[in-house]
Amino acid sequence: MVSPLGIAMNFLEKFGFFDVVLPFLLVFTLVFAILEKTKILGTEKVKGEVVPRRSINSMAAFAIAMFVTAASQIVEILKQALPMIILVLIALISFMMLAGSLLGSKEFSFEKNRGWKIFLTVVLFISIVLIFMGVIKHESGDTWLKIVWDYIVENWASGPLISSIIFLAVIILVIYFVVKPSGGKTETG
Repeated sequence: MVSPLGIAMNFLEKFGFFDVVLPFLLVFTLVFAILEKTKILGTEKVKGEVVPRRSINSMAAFAIAMFVTAASQIVEILKQALPMIILVLIALISFMMLAGSLLGSKEFSFEKNRGWKIFLTVVLFISIVLIFMGVIKHESGDTWLKIVWDYIVENWASGPLISSIIFLAVIILVIYFVVKPSGGKTETG
């Protein structure tokens, strides 16, 4: 027997709630928030206070959200990628809870240890790029992640890829050690 909530979810899915309404609301909200924060479409004075132009920001956000919703491929990518991104977020929160439990009564913060903050930011960025590459399809029907992975696997044993990566790493390390500031104080002039 199907629950009433399951029936309601099936109804919303058939109604197009997940294909039209939710993507529209998500894109509208994000674009509107960015436009309000950046004030790139200008400001106006309201009661002596300078505020973003809400009417223009809302119309621009509305138009962009409508274009995105009309592009069914983008909506499909969002429907597939966002749950996986939320899964990565849940994994990050779980990590933070576990790391915080090891600290005893101290407060868990990335501000005290910038290395962890930078490392996790890089890992999250790579995760999001891989998620979208795993969702976006090429003309051949394969995802971009599969195409890139197959290319790496095919060229891994042949050597050019490995030697290029090693060469690039050596160059980056040399540049880092040449340019990095010394530990002692220096005087200029």
